[in-house]
Amino acid sequence: MLPSVMSARLLSPQELRVWHAFRLMSEDVLGRVGRDIAQATGLSGPDFGVLSRLAAVGNGEMRQQTLASVMGWDKSRLSHQLTRMSQRSLIERCPVGSNTILVVLTEAGREKLNAARPVHAESVRRNFLSRLTQQQIDTIVRVSNLLGEED
Repeated sequence: MLPSVMSARLLSPQELRVWHAFRLMSEDVLGRVGRDIAQATGLSGPDFGVLSRLAAVGNGEMRQQTLASVMGWDKSRLSHQLTRMSQRSLIERCPVGSNTILVVLTEAGREKLNAARPVHAESVRRNFLSRLTQQQIDTIVRVSNLLGEED
C-alpha cells in the first residue's frame, strides 16, 4: 500500500505532461501496429500478443495462470480473450488435473501468427524504430530497464 502522504500529493503540471506524453506515445504506436496486424490478418493486438507469447515462451502451450502472468493481465481479462480465440480455433483450452488449464496453440493459430509476424515487424519498424535515432532507442531501453526494476 502507498503511504498516505504520497497518495494525497497531486501531479505537477510538468509531471502530468510527462505522464500523458508517455501514455499517448505508447497507445498511439501500439494502436497503429495493432491496426496493421488486424487489417492484414484479422488478428487483434491481444490475439497477436497471446499467440506470440504461447509460441515464444511456452513453445506452443502454457498453463493459463502462467500465461496471465506473462501477459500482465488479470484472470478475467485473459479468460474472456481466450474464449474469443477458442471460438475462432486459434487456441484450445485443455484441462489438466483438477485446477489447471493448459492453453495450446492450434495449427490455425500458428498459421495466423506466422502470417502476422512479418506484418508486426514491418509495422514496428515503420511506426516506431525508424522514427528514432540510435541514441533515443538506447535511452528508451535504459528507461524501460529502470522502470522494470522492483523497488
